[in-house]
Order: sequence, then C-alpha cells, then structure tokens
Amino acid sequence: MFERKYLVPDLDGRSLIVAKEAEDRLGSDVTSPLIRLDPIAPEDEPFLYRTFASTRSDEMALTGWNPQQQELFLRMQYEAQRSSYLMQMPDAEYWLIRRDEMAAGRLILHRTSDKIYVVDIALIPEFRGLGIGSDLMEAIMHEASLAGKSIGLHVERFNPALRWYERLGFTVIGSGPIYLEMVWRPQSQTPVAGKKENDEVTPDTVMGYVNLSD
Repeated sequence: MFERKYLVPDLDGRSLIVAKEAEDRLGSDVTSPLIRLDPIAPEDEPFLYRTFASTRSDEMALTGWNPQQQELFLRMQYEAQRSSYLMQMPDAEYWLIRRDEMAAGRLILHRTSDKIYVVDIALIPEFRGLGIGSDLMEAIMHEASLAGKSIGLHVERFNPALRWYERLGFTVIGSGPIYLEMVWRPQSQTPVAGKKENDEVTPDTVMGYVNLSD
C-alpha cells in the first residue's frame, strides 16, 4: 500500500531519520528531502509554542478576542497540555520534526508493551501538505508491524486529519464529545477477546491536537 519507510538512528546516535525501503536498515536510503527527529531541548520551547498556537488559529479566529486575549488563552492551554502529558505519560518521547534542517513541527510518542500511541503530531502551516506527516506515520506503522503492535491516537471529530487517518487504515474504536479514539493494527494482528483498547493509560483526558493537512 505504501512505500516502506523506516525510522533509523542518525550518526549522532540521538536523532532519528526517515529512510526509504531497502533490504535492511543499514542499507536504507535517506529520503530526500531529509526528515529528521531531534530530541526536544529547552531552547526549542518558543517553536513548540508556535506550533501549538498554529493548530488553534482557526478556533481563535471565531472567538472575537483581541490578540492579547488570544495569547493569554493559548499560553494557558499550552501549559495545561504540557503538564498533563508529563504527568500522565512521564516516559513519552518528545521529538522536534525537521525537514532539511528546518524546524517543521513536533511529535510525541508513548510506547507500551503492545501499542504505540501517537500522542501529538503537528506541523506549522508552511510545512503542511509536503508529505512529512505521511512519511513519519508510515515509518511508525512499519515499526509497529515489525513489533506486532497496534497504533493508537485521538483526533478531534472535525479535524481534517481524520480522513487522512482513515486512508492510512485507522478505524474508530471509541468516541467522546470532542475526540475520536482510533487504532491501526498490522494485518496479522486481531483484537484479543476481553481486552479493551483503553486498558492502558491513553491521552484521551488531555488536550491533543493533530494538524497536518498532509
């Protein structure tokens, strides 16, 4: 269905890069343009807030608030989201998405014994629609397939990314007033009888935004 992609360690041993299908990981060709995941550092904080704020721009446009009111609200929401993530998923992975060395967005993953949760994936507007989100998701899906894991996420009901996830093969397994819970499973994996998808800690009680337009 997809051109197979991998997340492979970069030469620095800290970052990950997206590589194309090859016979083995060491022989993989790096995609062009280069998509890299760097561990988030304190100096990335202004960009992370900018990324978060960009996912709420349409919502803010409907409020009638002035720029100062919008900024105050967004700052409060950003801090609330960050605190919730750290409290509920202290071992989550926080990545800065780069495309050709330029900061493009953020990715948060939470791994459990049987599932990879895409807690948050967002790109700033100028990097949407370029295939970055697709490359990353396909690489995560390939990793999950090799490990026999499913992938879980939550997306707002009216987020355009919902249709994108459906095209990738995600299905809705739960719903709330704002968010839908979705899961993707490798073809060989079937649900275990009696086991609920949300038996583990999931990000459904925190504010997660998916904005890729990809």
